[in-house]
Amino acid sequence: MTDLKNPDFIKKLNEHLLKGGVIAFPTDTVWGVGALPTRAGADAIFELKQRPKEKHLIIMSDSFEHIKQYMKDYPQKAFELAEKYWPGALTIGVPVADTDSMSFGGVRVPNYKPFQELCATIDGHCLATTSANISGQPPLQSAEEIKKQFPDIIVIDNAFEKMGGAPSTVAILTDEEIKIVRQGAVEIK
Repeated sequence: MTDLKNPDFIKKLNEHLLKGGVIAFPTDTVWGVGALPTRAGADAIFELKQRPKEKHLIIMSDSFEHIKQYMKDYPQKAFELAEKYWPGALTIGVPVADTDSMSFGGVRVPNYKPFQELCATIDGHCLATTSANISGQPPLQSAEEIKKQFPDIIVIDNAFEKMGGAPSTVAILTDEEIKIVRQGAVEIK
């Protein structure tokens, strides 16, 4: 189990992330990989996963307060959904036009204490994330599978709570409508 209370480990973790390093971690839905929401972090994830750049990453955090800085272009409806469904398995996005920029496709605050504890130790409390797998393949199911597939990343193995297994619901918002692009664990009513 990863010791997120050990100051030496936390220092090593933050130094790794600051250098553009990628980590893996459990969430309320599936195992994820993440890096700081910077160009270096995003590029490292795309390279690791062999992910096409037009498939955007999302930003996850332990609280709405930390993530709202990434929601400046979001319509008011996004804030209403966040208040109603966060923390939880809902990814809130807006249409993204420029796929060559460092834009992210959505934001989410998982309802999962191990992930929240991880974010509490990370400088900035936010991670650019996606599922732990090679792009187009099923998500990896355990820390052991992740270590085998991605031996050069840090795996945070603090899953003392059961993971849900179902992906998050992805809702893309415009000023006029909510479009569900992936129905997952949360049903918007």
